[in-house]
Amino acid sequence: MKQYFLSKLFFQVVTLSLFLSLYSCFNLSKAQQIQEQTTNQTQVLPPKKTAISFVPSYIFRSTLQIGIQRFNKYQDRSFVLYGGITGLSNEYLEENGYNLEAQYRFYVKRFKVRTNSNKKSYQQGIYVGLWARGEQFEQNYDYENVSSFDNTGTENFLTYKGIRNIEALSGGIQFGFQQTFAQHFFIDLYVGGGYRGTNTETQTEIQNTDKVQHKEIIRWHNGIFNRAYKGVLPRAGVGLGVVF
Repeated sequence: MKQYFLSKLFFQVVTLSLFLSLYSCFNLSKAQQIQEQTTNQTQVLPPKKTAISFVPSYIFRSTLQIGIQRFNKYQDRSFVLYGGITGLSNEYLEENGYNLEAQYRFYVKRFKVRTNSNKKSYQQGIYVGLWARGEQFEQNYDYENVSSFDNTGTENFLTYKGIRNIEALSGGIQFGFQQTFAQHFFIDLYVGGGYRGTNTETQTEIQNTDKVQHKEIIRWHNGIFNRAYKGVLPRAGVGLGVVF
């Protein structure tokens, strides 16, 4: 009888131990799954509402342009305000100026937080923007007897002294793609076009030819790169900056 009781007790202990072991394994497995899910769970960052950017391409035109952008709470609209200064000095020309540009962007694809394949969050959007830009420049040309050759190979000596004041207003539309990377940086790619009108006043002009030939000497003086250009104006560029 005693032996039977011990056998039964032993069987109950083994059964209880087995049950506890299975229960522990089940809980441990479940805990591991929860931990893995927590580890693999994407940490979605709150959306950035403000951006500060500059357009590197303007540097090639001796202009530093910086802007601030602010999004609405739905991340489907934004307002951008740019300001820039121009400064150029060489042996032929001194140029100073400033510009102010405003944009209003409508996001076809909202600039909201998304996740990539590595479970990292970023913001991305596609937009259509309306822009208006005002510019003012003062150009002081001063060169004398600079050698230049025309199409026939004849050498000419150019002399030009004068001050030009240029005011310009332009506006149009642009299409762009904007995306953040490394959490606090973004890139803005855009193309578009518009129209530019100008008003030019020239003072104390002295020249030795009937045809002003700055284009042989001064860079960025032809076509759409002429500060005094007016007409249809294409635009394309890249903006870089930080978001917070």
